[in-house]
Amino acid sequence: MAKVLRFIIFLGRFILAVAAILIIIAAIWMVFSDNLQDQLHMSIGGENRPNRYILPAMCLGMAIIAMAWFWVLHMLNKVVETLIAGDPFVPTNINRLRRMWIVIALTEFFRMAIVSFPVLSVSGNDEAFPIRIGTWFLVFVIATLAEAFRYGAALRRDQELTI
Repeated sequence: MAKVLRFIIFLGRFILAVAAILIIIAAIWMVFSDNLQDQLHMSIGGENRPNRYILPAMCLGMAIIAMAWFWVLHMLNKVVETLIAGDPFVPTNINRLRRMWIVIALTEFFRMAIVSFPVLSVSGNDEAFPIRIGTWFLVFVIATLAEAFRYGAALRRDQELTI
């Protein structure tokens, strides 16, 4: 099962890397393409045109989020590698899991700031803080797993000292 999980993580990392590169290319293209900007302004219509750098800025923000999730999957892959090796309760995994939940939480705060930032509001919705309960549940699950791994490592250390 761990080898299947390792393949799924590899696939997720590949998709995130391609998506981040494509999003960055799209953002650069939007900045330098006047024709595209005119078409976007026409589709939104009216005199209340958004700034031409709003969509590229949002794209770059989403690329940063994709890169953060790529890093999280990279750390998860290292945890799975120790699981395949048969020794998951190592102190480095505790630190990896802690960094993972912190990065996910920071990424979610960053995403909420981008979506709710008034200057970047393209849709006109005044949604204060678009909270994703599933993401915060994931943060709490990973934080709990980090503490469980810490406790497991302490038990293992005590068992090794017992004769």
